[in-house]
Amino acid sequence: MQIWLNDKAHHVESAVDLSSLVEELTLPSESVAIAIDGQVVPRSQWPQTPLTDGLKLTVFQAIAGG
Repeated sequence: MQIWLNDKAHHVESAVDLSSLVEELTLPSESVAIAIDGQVVPRSQWPQTPLTDGLKLTVFQAIAGG
């Protein structure tokens, strides 16, 4: 399946929901936020949010600094 990840086409191997996508991409789940069509999906809903072909996701990573 192909999704759009931060405006770039990305082929998904085995992920079926947002939680498994975070694992597949080896992202640190505690420091990322994911939006679908501009709407942030709460982390608690990642396992229930299915991936579909052509889905447009934006991944934001927390940056610490001062």
